[in-house]
Amino acid sequence: MADEHPRRTVLRWAGGLAAVGVAGCSGDGDTGDGGMPADNTDTETAEPTETETETETTTPEPTMSTVFHFASDTDKQKHALNNVANLLADDSTEVENTVLVANGAGIKLLAESTAEQPDRVRSLIEDGVSFRACQNSMDGFSISESELIDGVETVPAGVGELTKLQARENYAYIETP
Repeated sequence: MADEHPRRTVLRWAGGLAAVGVAGCSGDGDTGDGGMPADNTDTETAEPTETETETETTTPEPTMSTVFHFASDTDKQKHALNNVANLLADDSTEVENTVLVANGAGIKLLAESTAEQPDRVRSLIEDGVSFRACQNSMDGFSISESELIDGVETVPAGVGELTKLQARENYAYIETP
């Protein structure tokens, strides 16, 4: 329980207090004989009555989303794609959304003619990864939208997309080499 989220600890503690109150230690004035809590039986049938107990509810883990930022040249493309694939393969980390934003020289990762591993990009797209190409960088490297690998989206500015994903949508940021 050392790694337990503080909110769960408080809920567990509060649940324990509620259980103490249900068990007859609530101080409601019905002490029965000699200051002891009253016996929890129905006096007409002498059968124990059921006591309502609280059950602990678990809060689901928050979903996580990750954005990879790739701005390096072609010699780093394989490493960047390995980073994305490693996250998807990590069974200990549940990630709902994965995005790679390419800008600067990193835009070459997403163009058919300059990508070192276009089939791998397509495979990751099929696995649910969203690839987003910076239009400013495409213009700077004279790459048209028709040259992008199928399934790649364009965004006006890579840095703007990174900012929105982190600030508005709580994406974790990972800069790839």
